[in-house]
Amino acid sequence: MTLSPMNEKRTIIAEQLKRLLVDSSPMIEDYTREVCPVCAEVCCRQRHGMFRENDSVYLHALGVEVPPRDQGRPLEGPCEAMGPRGCVQPRWMRPFKCTWYFCEPLLKALNDGPSRKARQLSALLQKMTDLYRELG
Repeated sequence: MTLSPMNEKRTIIAEQLKRLLVDSSPMIEDYTREVCPVCAEVCCRQRHGMFRENDSVYLHALGVEVPPRDQGRPLEGPCEAMGPRGCVQPRWMRPFKCTWYFCEPLLKALNDGPSRKARQLSALLQKMTDLYRELG
């Protein structure tokens, strides 16, 4: 079965986005490893972990099923994917909102750290955002 031009384009975009997510994850984890363990109130809420339409398009373009979510779970409660050491899902499989959400302490760590690294991560996040929007 051949893909339609639209589906083929989405697959290419999704693969590019996945690669950026995989490549940027260690950089993001440098900051989360520093900030998140000492956080008094974890910001990983169920509402941030809900998959949106573009998240579904992205995962389907990769041939991956969207992980089911507990619809009865309180949206303001902790995300069901939150484990004892952070998210149990690889970054490339998380809802996009989880990837680009940076709380105030995380932004401060980013701003206080090496500026070259912050610029590099910012550029990667912008590329990811542009690709994510193209999926729609």
